[in-house]
Amino acid sequence: MTTATDRKRQPPVQKGQDVTLDIDRLAYGGRGVGRADGFVVFVPGTTPGDRVRARPWRVKRGYAEADLVAVEAPSPHRTPPPCPHFGPCGGCVWQHVVYEAQVAAKESIVRESLTHLAGATDVPVRPIITMADPWRYRNKMEFTFHPSGVLGLHRRGAFDRITPIESCLLQSHAANGILSAVRAFAAESELSRYAPRERTGLLRQLVIREAAATGEIMAAIVTTAPEVPALRALAERLIASEPRIAGVLHAVNPGVSDGVSFASITVIAGRPYIVDVIDGLRFRIGLETFFQTNTAQAERLVRIVGEFARLGGGETVYDLYCGVGTFSLALARQAARVYGVEIAAPAVEAAAENAALNGLANVEFTSGDVRKVLAALAVRTGRPDLVLLDPPRGGAGGRVMRRVIETEAPRVIYVSCNPTTLAPDLKELLAGGYTVRTVQPIDLFPHTYHVECVALLERGL
Repeated sequence: MTTATDRKRQPPVQKGQDVTLDIDRLAYGGRGVGRADGFVVFVPGTTPGDRVRARPWRVKRGYAEADLVAVEAPSPHRTPPPCPHFGPCGGCVWQHVVYEAQVAAKESIVRESLTHLAGATDVPVRPIITMADPWRYRNKMEFTFHPSGVLGLHRRGAFDRITPIESCLLQSHAANGILSAVRAFAAESELSRYAPRERTGLLRQLVIREAAATGEIMAAIVTTAPEVPALRALAERLIASEPRIAGVLHAVNPGVSDGVSFASITVIAGRPYIVDVIDGLRFRIGLETFFQTNTAQAERLVRIVGEFARLGGGETVYDLYCGVGTFSLALARQAARVYGVEIAAPAVEAAAENAALNGLANVEFTSGDVRKVLAALAVRTGRPDLVLLDPPRGGAGGRVMRRVIETEAPRVIYVSCNPTTLAPDLKELLAGGYTVRTVQPIDLFPHTYHVECVALLERGL
């Protein structure tokens, strides 16, 4: 028997029944947020200020998820997406939102995420750093072959469906030329394309990397087997059409996931890396190298870290999750000694090469799990003056944060690409005696919901 109390608790929307909503903000994840009698409904493809008709497809006790049926009254923040592939393509989710509203939403997301920190309801968040031109900023793109014959990007929310991409507005004109040339090669060669469900087929991916400072380009064809006819002819065609290509590579990935390490990488023409420059430092970037995909904003990110570090020349610095040494090398120019820790051995090797390339001898890199090696590092080097960490999107986690606290470093700089995991990690530091001094959001990924931010914490103040 349903009581009056139970009826009051019933959500005011029902699955499959249209509801009219006013969208008041954008949430992390990309969807707009509307409310029906105060009940939250998430609707993709919407903009703050829109009045929309939406159809719920999932209704929970605290929220609902709905499909957009129609925009009944468009927001002044809504704009026609300039890319013809927008919508099905999973690369961008906010092209329909004017850029000023995108970055305002990202800043709000950071502020909202950090207001839940215990005892830190007034965390000082700086205005977000934006891009003057939020297009053609990506220095790396990965396109996927599909058995249907298309070459493009994954459809939103689908691992086995590909949106054909003729030209991507997030990469350069030169990179789009390479995309067209490889598409033509695949059609002419009639080589089979990988089918993820059946796990059959040869051609798998095209990876394009481009160095903003030097202009060098790398093109790599990823296949499921090492023997591929006509790859050398393709390399010659690409280099003839784009002289800035420094290397054409062939990588083999026979595994199930696109994200696993390659079984082999062969140089078809040129060399296996390109060189880019950030804040005066030269970096060799290979096919598997992690490097920020927005070079211009990455340089601003490095400078913010330098500003927060306030090094005077005699300090010991730990750079956790150091990758190929982007922050380590920048800080080594100002510190006495920098120790970088990274679990991926190839990244550690690349970081050491980059240190030598820039003539920096006061930096040491270690391969290992941060959680397991940090305590031993502190015993060997003594208390660090600064701990910098830039963990993956999932965050560092409580066990790592407790190891950071145990170092008793006076200052911690946390570089985050996910405010929803940054907040719980900072909460651990607050419990360990640290105070958040400032947080700087920066937009590295226009037209997506992703936002980078740098947090400075100090101990015992």
